[in-house]
Amino acid sequence: MKTPYDAALRVQQREIDEMSAAISTHSGVLSEVERARDRVSMSMTREADLAAGDLAVCSHAYLQRMRGERRQLATRQRVLKARLDELRDMAVDAYGTFRAIETAASGYRQDAERVIANAEQAGIDDFAAMSFIKARRAVRREDS
Repeated sequence: MKTPYDAALRVQQREIDEMSAAISTHSGVLSEVERARDRVSMSMTREADLAAGDLAVCSHAYLQRMRGERRQLATRQRVLKARLDELRDMAVDAYGTFRAIETAASGYRQDAERVIANAEQAGIDDFAAMSFIKARRAVRREDS
């Protein structure tokens, strides 16, 4: 049964789907940033170990550059985590709104079904009353 809430439900469902896709995308990007940060840390460790074994190798500039890259990745990671948390909060709110609209639509359907059932019952009652009245009239005619 259609309700006045159906359009709002579709809009809200689309919003939830879009947020779900955005959360998935941000999660993927965040995972990639975390992996890149791990790769930088491993590279720095490996380079520091190599430089420690050979005093002729100067790795100071390389390590400085990698520390800067690691800082940038850490900053990007914090920004992505904050945005992901924000998207999740928005998704929770959107889902709550969706459930509220869904509950209202369900209430509307139940009310409409109740009205229909009451109308059917009233029709049955009217038919029964008419049958009773006709039967009484028939009995009265026979008695007269």
